[in-house]
Amino acid sequence: MPDEQENNQDAGPGHLGMVLPEEGVVDLADKLTGYMTEIELGGLPDIMGQVLDDFLEQCGSIPEDLKDSSAFEQITGNQLSVTLAYQLGRLEGRSPQVVRLLIEEAVSKWGTRPVAESPDISDQDLATPKELVYPRLRRLEYPEPPPENGEDP
Repeated sequence: MPDEQENNQDAGPGHLGMVLPEEGVVDLADKLTGYMTEIELGGLPDIMGQVLDDFLEQCGSIPEDLKDSSAFEQITGNQLSVTLAYQLGRLEGRSPQVVRLLIEEAVSKWGTRPVAESPDISDQDLATPKELVYPRLRRLEYPEPPPENGEDP
């Protein structure tokens, strides 16, 4: 774990406002994926494939040129991402204690740091997008709601 990282294990439930380093994200994703059942898009019913296609179309992830040789790989890769997100939600719903344990282990192993507050993204930040770009973009797009009834955040 690099020295500049802050190991904050007291960030509270869910570690709001904290992010793992890139290596920690990859490690945690691998461990969570290991708890999921094997996913194959080949056995996916055609209607579910259509639903996935609709999700991808709504979010702009369908290639503009469907005749391009890489279009099919891009579509199936995106469908796999949606399917994995669904399976992760199921895992969290069925076994939240497993997900929490794996997150706690990742935090202990890799440490955390606060999400950068600046909306400006530098070329240097782009070298580690999972840590320095994506969390900030999510915060810009989906800001935290203000506290209700004058409560502290």
